[in-house]
Amino acid sequence: MAREFDLVDWIRSRQPCSALVPVPAGDDMAVLKWPPEQLLLVGVDQVLDTVHFDSAVHAPRDIGRKAMNRNLSDCAAMACLPVAAVAAVALKQGSSLEYAQELYLGMQDAAAAFGAVVVGGDTGSWRGNLVMTVTILGRSAEVQPVRRRGARPGDGLYVTGALGGSLLGRHMTFVPRVAEGRVLGRCGSVTAMIDLSDGLSRDLLHLCKASEVGAVVDAASVPVHPDAVELSRRDGKRAIEHALHDGEDYELLFTSRSAPPIGKRIGTISAERSLLIEIDGRQTPLEAGGWEHEL
Repeated sequence: MAREFDLVDWIRSRQPCSALVPVPAGDDMAVLKWPPEQLLLVGVDQVLDTVHFDSAVHAPRDIGRKAMNRNLSDCAAMACLPVAAVAAVALKQGSSLEYAQELYLGMQDAAAAFGAVVVGGDTGSWRGNLVMTVTILGRSAEVQPVRRRGARPGDGLYVTGALGGSLLGRHMTFVPRVAEGRVLGRCGSVTAMIDLSDGLSRDLLHLCKASEVGAVVDAASVPVHPDAVELSRRDGKRAIEHALHDGEDYELLFTSRSAPPIGKRIGTISAERSLLIEIDGRQTPLEAGGWEHEL
């Protein structure tokens, strides 16, 4: 069984310092030095056992990595650089110290890949399943944040990679598109952007609502991941349906006034506030599938 202060002491022993994090974790609050003239971006995300992962199947380091990577994907969506994160973890009673350490190491590994550090947080235990909440701090670093609001009629609709079938394993092993987000933020033509966590059809709806526009998706242009094809063989659903609705791809969906340096065009933004999909020259409504929590 993990003892809270044994875990805290272990985490403190592993804390690095940097130009932006002059004081390692261990006090009541983290201390950061923020560069002048840079915007601070803040995001928070939560992962739940049996919803976003299965602790009976997935290794704790992979769970910790996913908890952090979901936040890093939000940094990618707004073209910012991650700097630091704090994490609150509610362990299932009876969890070992080694299990808690592996969760932390997963978060640390994911953050370090993009130059960020875990600067603090909180731990507890309860009778329920594992819950992890990560808050990320990012900086604009000379790139204006890209918002969901900004798409205009006539803009092209693009995606950074292949979609669908992530539940075959990619939902735990994805690499956040932080570098790609920075490239797109710098290029000057990108007007709106979102990361694909809830599925192409639903996240496109979010982007269009924020921008007060509609979109036409060309089904033949949507890049379909081999995992979507494999899942189609197993469940009989068309691979394109998996690409449109599965979610947890963590690619970037964005709009651009002109051809961007990266990404594949999959459609066009329209003035009519409706989502349509074009298949063999025929346009029909694109219903928002994907993931939505029931409250």
